[in-house]
Amino acid sequence: RSLWQIFGFYVIVAVVVFEVSSAIAVRRELPEWFVIFALVLLIVGLLVVLITAALQEGIPRLGRSDPSLKVQAGDDPEKLTVEPTGFRRLFTWRNAIMGGVAAFTLWAIVAVGWLVLADQFVSQVRGDSDSAAESEP
Repeated sequence: RSLWQIFGFYVIVAVVVFEVSSAIAVRRELPEWFVIFALVLLIVGLLVVLITAALQEGIPRLGRSDPSLKVQAGDDPEKLTVEPTGFRRLFTWRNAIMGGVAAFTLWAIVAVGWLVLADQFVSQVRGDSDSAAESEP
């Protein structure tokens, strides 16, 4: 049940993010591949979030049998921790959120870089065509 809730929440947030990135791309006259790039990032993010949800939902509560739970005589039950191993160590909610922030920071940097470089390129092309027009008799 919670996997479906996470899926639904992600889809809602992804639609908003996609619409915002799409509006930015259209308003700033970015190439069409920027919208496709955002969509690919959202699809990859969906996979990461679903894997994270599946793995993290399976962490046992205190009192259940778990081989990674280290219990010794005299330990305080409130201080017991589960040390994640394998994919559980990689697919954490912190890593999923940080990965999403990093992905769309990359998208923004590429978009800003495109705008700056495209503006310089257009200025150079205009300068070349103006000087070529002046040199013709």
